[in-house]
Amino acid sequence: MNNFTLEAIDISKSYHEGSGDDLNVLTDIDLHLHQGETIAIIGSSGSGKTTLLNILGGLDEASAGRVLLNGDDIAKHSEQTRCTIRNQHLGFIYQFHHLLPEFTALENAAMPLLIAGVSPEEASQKSEAILDEVGLSQRLHHKPSELSGGERQRCAIARALIHRPDCVLADEPTGNLDRKNAEQAIELIIQLNQGYKTALVIVTHDLQIAERMSRVYTLEDGILKPQ
Repeated sequence: MNNFTLEAIDISKSYHEGSGDDLNVLTDIDLHLHQGETIAIIGSSGSGKTTLLNILGGLDEASAGRVLLNGDDIAKHSEQTRCTIRNQHLGFIYQFHHLLPEFTALENAAMPLLIAGVSPEEASQKSEAILDEVGLSQRLHHKPSELSGGERQRCAIARALIHRPDCVLADEPTGNLDRKNAEQAIELIIQLNQGYKTALVIVTHDLQIAERMSRVYTLEDGILKPQ
């Protein structure tokens, strides 16, 4: 056995257009990640990067092919089970933080644990610990509107990693930040990836970020090619 954390096997995705033709977005994509491995996917806007990431995360279904998480075919499960799999085994980081505005940084970061049924006391303790790791120990009780852009993204990073997922999927996680905050955010992601041995797939336009990953792929015309 190869013991891959995440596998994409012959993934294709097409959409049926009103004209009767099919629009092919992804074609026969293969991707394999071991525990702790990091990869970057680069490509022009509209090349299908986000679609691929959503399929890898079980948020969208492929037209053909399989996605295996720790050897388990995600698509074979009910939507309820897929939600549980995402909650327990995957972390998501987006360009925009998607923090809940009515909750504090501590509560936002703890949310995946609370959804999983962890007690509020334990969730709060773990949230405080990881927010300290990302440099937000003095901002625990601030709501998103009271945080800077960089602080909001650090909180989102903490939320994605609080449950020590098997794999983190990051879609342009620094795209809404200035260069200084972008560098700090990616440094945190890499630091936590190494500390937690979490596999990482990052979609980015930033070549400087891509070059820090262990492997880089280009997605062009629906085909994924290693660099």
